[in-house]
Amino acid sequence: MRALSTGGAAAAALALTAGLGLAACSSSSSSSTAASASATSASSSASATSTATAAAATSCGTIPTALPSDPDGAIAALPTSLQSLYNGYPTTVYKSAFASWKPKSTSNKTIGFLLSETNNGYQLALEAILSGMLKSAGYTVDEVTSSDEVTDQVADFNQLVEKKVAMIVYEPLSSSAFTTAVQTAATAGIPSISVLNSVGSADTISVGANDWLQGAQMAAQVAKDIGGSGNVLDVHGISGVAIDTAAFAGAHAVFAHCPGISTNDTIYTQFADSTAKSDVQTYLETHPAKIAAAITSGSGATGVMEGFQAAGKSIPEIANDSMEDGELAYWYQNMSSYKGVGITATPPQIAAATTTIVSDLFKGDGVKISAIVLDTPLVTDATVAQWYTKGTTTSSTGNAGGPTSLNVLPAAELAAVIG
Repeated sequence: MRALSTGGAAAAALALTAGLGLAACSSSSSSSTAASASATSASSSASATSTATAAAATSCGTIPTALPSDPDGAIAALPTSLQSLYNGYPTTVYKSAFASWKPKSTSNKTIGFLLSETNNGYQLALEAILSGMLKSAGYTVDEVTSSDEVTDQVADFNQLVEKKVAMIVYEPLSSSAFTTAVQTAATAGIPSISVLNSVGSADTISVGANDWLQGAQMAAQVAKDIGGSGNVLDVHGISGVAIDTAAFAGAHAVFAHCPGISTNDTIYTQFADSTAKSDVQTYLETHPAKIAAAITSGSGATGVMEGFQAAGKSIPEIANDSMEDGELAYWYQNMSSYKGVGITATPPQIAAATTTIVSDLFKGDGVKISAIVLDTPLVTDATVAQWYTKGTTTSSTGNAGGPTSLNVLPAAELAAVIG
């Protein structure tokens, strides 16, 4: 099984987004330590494991361990190093309904492509790169950009099923709202691939990061950086959207063991920097207490920074799971006085992973598991230079592509989940 790569077709698609400031950095990325941590845990004695578990449950700055519901044993069948990627995963994981799926026709290569609103740099980049990669791979893309209303999305999804497209790639705003729709598609022989937000159903394939774990990893770093004490401002995206709900559930699971940390969850930005700026500024003008850190879900980190500046406040540590160019530029240019943390499934990596799964399905390889979790590295002061794109500024509106060497779906994982 081959490793996922963002070269070749990906490079051609990346050219589509030159105006978005999304050129990837050329330096090497730091690899995730999830596999080595898992191996260390497996080799520990029973008593040592028990001690470590107890410590994890009570120590500020550590991540609790809890695998998701796995009724079919799909996660249990994976190598131990991969099981750790599913820690806290927000939806039930099943054996995939498409383990032995074969395309009905060799001529129907139409892929329904359904995104939510493209109101920020991440969405624009994902739309351009993923659409470009699918077209470069030889598929016809029937693209629909829906509103941010769940009912509209489901209706658009059902219309793609009625068109009898060969496959659907979609970005659901709600997991539960799509369970019937994906079942209808599966019954019609149409696989669907959910990107970014996971859907707890055997009848669809979710591809993206583990948002709960990403939120927990950011919170653990923040807790350590602020010494386990202070006010943390949680800046949400859209209420009820899976990526937001899961990321903050992970963050709060960490902070639950930090009695010195308090959080405020009143701000929702609709994943827009402009809203983030105005709402954060308004909040700060009526809440004079010092903010030790801010955590954002999805796009909005640059707006959060601008909100602090507009309110005449110093910018605290920002933790973000979108990694905007404007935020990264500020971080990189002020490393001597500013601390940040981030983690993200970049648009090029989401697009490359999705295109790989689409191609494998069309080849008749099949997918064994309902959720394919990408192994995303935490970005800290030590690695931010690898993510900063030369020439970008604090006014840049694009999203980081990540180092060119970044590979969040390696051959070992593909071999375990495909075929």
